[in-house]
Amino acid sequence: MNTVLLGNIVALIGAAIMVSTGFLKTKKQILTVQCFQFVVLSASNAILGAFTGITANVIGIARNLFCMKKEFTTPWKIVFIAAQLALLFAFNSDGLLPAAATCVYTWFLDLKDAMQLKIVIIVTLLCWAVYDFVFKNYVTFAFDFGAVVSNLIGIVTLRKAAKPE
Repeated sequence: MNTVLLGNIVALIGAAIMVSTGFLKTKKQILTVQCFQFVVLSASNAILGAFTGITANVIGIARNLFCMKKEFTTPWKIVFIAAQLALLFAFNSDGLLPAAATCVYTWFLDLKDAMQLKIVIIVTLLCWAVYDFVFKNYVTFAFDFGAVVSNLIGIVTLRKAAKPE
């Protein structure tokens, strides 16, 4: 089987998980589901040879698990961003966008407001969309935009729920 096809088949599973996070309402739910998403998308990136994507996802899993258990203070943000940058410089062979997206997401992950977190997710997904397109991860590229839309819907839903009638 062609590696582009196989990578995109695996990406379809990860992308479906990614889009589902847009409909989640709590930060803990989002972080938990993202861990599963990162595992599947790492497999897809491995098949497609997108190694910076794998390192970004591995850091993302560690970061999300940490954030669910401990307070994510500025020193911890710096530790995770430094780890991401160290991996980027050690293993980078294919671009800065995943690392940039992961660093931005890491910096803003302590946001308490789910709506603001969704905005950060949208911005970082746009970085991933470019990266996925370059690596012929067309399924994830399309779903990056699907996740942007689902997060926009999530923002509208949260705003409606917050408004008194």
